[in-house]
Amino acid sequence: MKNLLNIILLISLYGCESKVNGIFYISNTSKDQTEIPLRLIIDNDTIFDQDAEYTNIAPDLQYIEHKKLIKGQHKVIFEVNNSDLKRIEKVEFDKDKWIFLSYGYEKPADSLGRVELDKIFGGIKDSTNLFLYDGQKPDLTFHVMENEPIHQ
Repeated sequence: MKNLLNIILLISLYGCESKVNGIFYISNTSKDQTEIPLRLIIDNDTIFDQDAEYTNIAPDLQYIEHKKLIKGQHKVIFEVNNSDLKRIEKVEFDKDKWIFLSYGYEKPADSLGRVELDKIFGGIKDSTNLFLYDGQKPDLTFHVMENEPIHQ
């Protein structure tokens, strides 16, 4: 019986040490789509499923999700609900990790916006400014940090 208690104690201690934190910062960076339905799934567990609002605040800290994870590789799915836009990543959680997930979209400049851009850039459209004219297609970004970010 004493050996069984020792084994249970060792298993519980080992179990505590084998868990790490996944801290997920979720944001909508699109001022052209001020509300977007986002979902975050870790392995098969949905940990975020709601509309994310644009705030024009950086860093946007309104949607932060924490998940205790067993050390090892985990499948992270970040997607826009009811669309084909999806990002799937495999992340090795060997220690606590901070993951920044964001949705971005910017519509192309309208005719008045193009006139203003032409004034600014002298009518030259090149790789440094073309995105201002053409906008940004909807996309999902994914950034993993090994150390806790400092927010000032």
